[in-house]
Amino acid sequence: MYEPYLAALADLFYPQWCVSCNRRASDVLCRPCFESLPWTGSPTCERCGVPTAFDTPACGACKNVDFSFETARAPLRYEGVGKEIVHALKYRGYTAVVEKLAAPLLAEVVVGGFDAVVPVPLHKARLRQRGFNQAALLARGLARRMNSPVSDTLQVVRITRDQVELSAAERRRNVAGAFSAGARTRGRLLLVDDVFTTGATTNACAAALLRAGAAEVHAVTLCRTV
Repeated sequence: MYEPYLAALADLFYPQWCVSCNRRASDVLCRPCFESLPWTGSPTCERCGVPTAFDTPACGACKNVDFSFETARAPLRYEGVGKEIVHALKYRGYTAVVEKLAAPLLAEVVVGGFDAVVPVPLHKARLRQRGFNQAALLARGLARRMNSPVSDTLQVVRITRDQVELSAAERRRNVAGAFSAGARTRGRLLLVDDVFTTGATTNACAAALLRAGAAEVHAVTLCRTV
């Protein structure tokens, strides 16, 4: 019977703010921003997950690329509110978005069961600087909903350049051989990250998992650059 009063007091002394527009909100997103979520929608490329005009097993951007992962999916486009959610988590440390929003959205686009959920790792230097790995938080939140174990077997074996200003081909060269698995892997694995841009990082991680024994690797990210 006291729950409504406790909720009102909590909102009074610890108000929540929308992570996108910074207005007062009852959750991590206000209603207008939630209604403005940039859904990836359908149809999409069956391979890389980019929105397409019609269903296709491989779009023009990925049909000539030798990806090591089977499929890649993302519920949101990396723009507008979607981009603000990623920035709130990654750069402002607003980890509440994982359980309240990101993990449920990721679960919506995951198809089938997996032997383990694997986060894309951060280099130790970047991990010390940021204090957490956003991909690991997303992977754990998603794994709880899937009732699947989390495997932290992936490791960064050499630091790479920032990918932001690099072309797709440069990104692939930049991360080639940058990851390894610290233990043998098996079965069907789900690789988790925050944003899929060209697939270079996802591909390098998937290749490392396959070398370690995985049967196949699928990828899911919160957002996808379109």
